Amino acid sequence: MEILVVKLSAIGDVVHSLPALKLLKRRLPQAKITWVVEPLSRDLLAGNPAVDRVVLFDKKEFKSLSTKAIKEFAGQLNTTKYDCAIDLQGLFKSAAICRGSGAKRIFGFSGAREMAPLLYTDRIDTGDYFAHDKHVVLHNMRLANAAANALTGKKEDVSDDKTLALHCEFSLPSIKDASIQKIEQIFAEQQSAGEVSHLEHAPLVVLIPGTTWITKLWPMPSWSALAEKLSAGGYRIALVGGKAEIETNKSLSKEIKSKVSNANVVDLTGKTSLCDLMALFSRCRLVIGGDTGPLHLAAAMNGPKIVGVYGSTPIGRNGPFGEHCTTVSTSLECQPCFSKTCKISTLACLTELSPDAVFSAAMQASEIK
Repeated sequence: MEILVVKLSAIGDVVHSLPALKLLKRRLPQAKITWVVEPLSRDLLAGNPAVDRVVLFDKKEFKSLSTKAIKEFAGQLNTTKYDCAIDLQGLFKSAAICRGSGAKRIFGFSGAREMAPLLYTDRIDTGDYFAHDKHVVLHNMRLANAAANALTGKKEDVSDDKTLALHCEFSLPSIKDASIQKIEQIFAEQQSAGEVSHLEHAPLVVLIPGTTWITKLWPMPSWSALAEKLSAGGYRIALVGGKAEIETNKSLSKEIKSKVSNANVVDLTGKTSLCDLMALFSRCRLVIGGDTGPLHLAAAMNGPKIVGVYGSTPIGRNGPFGEHCTTVSTSLECQPCFSKTCKISTLACLTELSPDAVFSAAMQASEIK
């Protein structure tokens, strides 16, 4: 059986789809799964034991209406005759890809946006997809389970959230030796250069200050105050982020070192792939970050303890998933607004969240007194 899965977008969204993938493989072990994804998240699927084939969808090329790119994508997609397609994205473009694949059956959320349900053969009601109190991981698993029920003729009931969550597993590729060596080399180089103090055996905390929406960004002075508390307590700190955060995190690193003597701060911003981040997360005790893809990747590894710093986005729907995860937020009446812009123009949900509150949550989460 050939199954096409479409989930194109952000790293965190793809991470939250991985338990649905694991469920499909458990229920349909002989099925071959092809996943369509954007290049940014490719490393989560290439080498993933539950994925047989990855097809890249380059959004930029399609926006430019490149005939060559469109033909190449269609050619890759249509090398296989699919028995079914599962749209975990829930948008018109993802539904159109499912329809264009020629799949006999197309499963998608009945409450999907942009008229996407009109392109599905099977519209699955998983509950209110945009409700703030039900995690998107559970919606994805229910959609995958409904497809498995239809394809196997054997029904499994996944209506109970707690039971479903207990059976949730994230399928991830193995950590590559090259990534482990790369992370170790970066630490060694910065230590030999005198950029960090010699605290090799101190617990490592990874901080992820950056994210995409301004309504998710905890102010940099707050990150600095938190990092100072961690450094003063003898913890090693690793800063990570994308190329857009290089200068900001560089300034953060300098500020920490200027305020705490012998601070052990390694700045890996802009230097890590997703595979490298997995290697880093495997050696740390705690990860603290906003609602961003790398935080959700760390949570999926079920190794380090996770502390999410949340502003506009709903914790119940989009928080880091798992019992080893906790979140910190204020409790304003306007939260969660789930908006990219602050409707009251104050960003109070973030500016009023104190470093002391996040530090306290971090100590409790990591079981360090």
